[in-house]
Amino acid sequence: MKIIEKYNDSLHNPYWKYQLGPEAYEVKDTPQRVKTIKDRLCQDSRFSLITAETYPERLITRLHPYHDYIRNTAESLKDNEEFFPDLFPGEGAGLPRRVDAPLQGGLWCTDAVTPIVRRTYDVAKASADTALTGADLLRTGRERVVYALCRPSGHHAGPRVFGGYCYFNNCATAAEYLINSGRVAILDIDYHHGNGTQEFFAHQKSVFTASIHGDPAVEYPYFWGYANETGIGQAKGTNHNEPLPKGTDLEHYLQGLNRVIDAISAYNPTFLIIAAGFDTHENDPIGGFALQTADYATIARRLALLNRPTLICQEGGYNLDVLGDSVHAFLDGFIS
Repeated sequence: MKIIEKYNDSLHNPYWKYQLGPEAYEVKDTPQRVKTIKDRLCQDSRFSLITAETYPERLITRLHPYHDYIRNTAESLKDNEEFFPDLFPGEGAGLPRRVDAPLQGGLWCTDAVTPIVRRTYDVAKASADTALTGADLLRTGRERVVYALCRPSGHHAGPRVFGGYCYFNNCATAAEYLINSGRVAILDIDYHHGNGTQEFFAHQKSVFTASIHGDPAVEYPYFWGYANETGIGQAKGTNHNEPLPKGTDLEHYLQGLNRVIDAISAYNPTFLIIAAGFDTHENDPIGGFALQTADYATIARRLALLNRPTLICQEGGYNLDVLGDSVHAFLDGFIS
């Protein structure tokens, strides 16, 4: 299997620590996450690393209206500076949506915990290029299954705003690239609902979106990810959410997964994209499921039965002690 990567700049090394009620959370989207995964996969001769190609900015700008805002803000910063949006006026503020004013970040971002530093744009663009390279390999028939080692993640970035530590939506960008070659299904298995991905395609019936995640009644992103969100207008029926309770183990996870697989099979896509988050592990600091490392191989074997050209994009997973083995188990299960 081809493992696609691009440079992983240490200057984009965000760290978040925040309090939610009695619970404190710490998240480090460190470059060490990528190194941990690479080191583990390189121990297996079935996996080979390739460098992502560079794609035109227009493939990102046409989807992300805040593309220039992120680029311009990053370029305005010094190496030791970081910028967090801190004022969110809402849709009715009547302000021009400027892309050249860093202080108006609240127009483009959902939260105050997604920082921009000088290299954020470069790293986010490289992450999208990684997904696009994988999509290209599928579209041209050169590969059947590929893994895009994306960092930062993308599934919380949507068609209006970015956030949730995500800047450009890697899976959505890849799906748009593939649409002219056939219908696409995106399955998000990160612990947190892929609200950005769902919003991108809520009105579009040529992309089926599905997500298995922690119940948003108690888990981020709170406002999206409920079972009654099934698509809008002509796209009704092309979104499927499986919100699951805290403590979900493999047995109950597979029940939700089987329902999702049935829905994807009925949609009959040409391509499958998997947003693969491993913060579903029982030891992840911001997850809440009870999945174990070996469970990912079982999950992957079920998904492989869909038998579609498949792009697997890295999303979350923040415990470095288990992340590499979890990714390896998933990919091993998919190709075994």
